[in-house]
Amino acid sequence: MAVRILFKNAMLRSGISLRLNNLIYKRDSSYRSSPIAQDPSCYAKYEVSSSPEEWKFVERLLPSTIIPKPSDRKDLPSGWQPQTATFGKYPYFVHRSRNHMLPVYLKISMRGTRRITQINNVDGNIWKLEEALKKYLTRVYGDKKIIATKVHEVCGHLCIHGDHVSKVNEWLLKKGL
Repeated sequence: MAVRILFKNAMLRSGISLRLNNLIYKRDSSYRSSPIAQDPSCYAKYEVSSSPEEWKFVERLLPSTIIPKPSDRKDLPSGWQPQTATFGKYPYFVHRSRNHMLPVYLKISMRGTRRITQINNVDGNIWKLEEALKKYLTRVYGDKKIIATKVHEVCGHLCIHGDHVSKVNEWLLKKGL
């Protein structure tokens, strides 16, 4: 608002009429007071083109419709690693998400007091995965924490009570899953 007032005073000193200055100063405060939109041809001049030479410049700007296959390098700066385990190596398998990320999420509920680590996209023997993860987490935390788990076999989800996302990600990457 201050910029408009300075602009208004400058306009008055330069001798431009007050009527023109009021048009510049006009402000649309709500949807109802704003002017009704007119035909698009009033705002910009355009023409529809179907030329392939012109369309190649538009295609460059459009986002990719498929997610590219990631590289097999293991020393990426982000710390991301490709999945090296195959489906038959373990009795269980954790598929990556469609963005090639680990499907390990932290669910926070009850106003931030309940934290649950959820692992999605589990195939195979989910009970063996639960047993192996429980064993690993008890080895990491010792007797400090009780590791409570919940298995949803039909959906392929494994829930662990508490915030264990970093430890589960570390374990899955170490196994190559």
